[in-house]
Amino acid sequence: MATIELQTTAELAESRRKMQAKRRMKNRIALALSMATMAFGLFWLIWILMATITRGFDGMSLALFTEMTPPPNTAGGGLANALAGSGLLILWATVFGTPLGILAGIYLAEYGRKSVLAEIIRFINDILLSAPSIVVGLFVYTIVWRRCSTSRAGRALSRWRCCRCLSLFVPPKTC
Repeated sequence: MATIELQTTAELAESRRKMQAKRRMKNRIALALSMATMAFGLFWLIWILMATITRGFDGMSLALFTEMTPPPNTAGGGLANALAGSGLLILWATVFGTPLGILAGIYLAEYGRKSVLAEIIRFINDILLSAPSIVVGLFVYTIVWRRCSTSRAGRALSRWRCCRCLSLFVPPKTC
């Protein structure tokens, strides 16, 4: 007949205490390593940030935001046309995308309970919400950009193609 050794409650408590002590020690070591790694990363992050700020303030002036970008190989200049262009792109993308998002939201809430169109709208909305912007940008590049000609007129319309690309990001947020 096999003998079964029964441990007393004192022995069980002692083994449990030793196990907890080992776990606590491993936890402290892992926590110390994590804190050291975090401190190392934060040191370099703060160093890069401070270097960027201290050296960047030397180049900041009112002229940077108000002057036009100069031709190549000339000194000076600013970012006025780049800032204005970015502002216009955002404005027109919002103008194109917001009504589409609002109309899609109204349709889904009021009329499209179980229709096929409602399922398609929800599917596209889910894809646009979950896809990174670079993926949407590549999609628009392959569908819209490459179909247009590379002539002068095609390049002149590139800002409208940019607005179409950016307007794809607006409906999922408003829908």
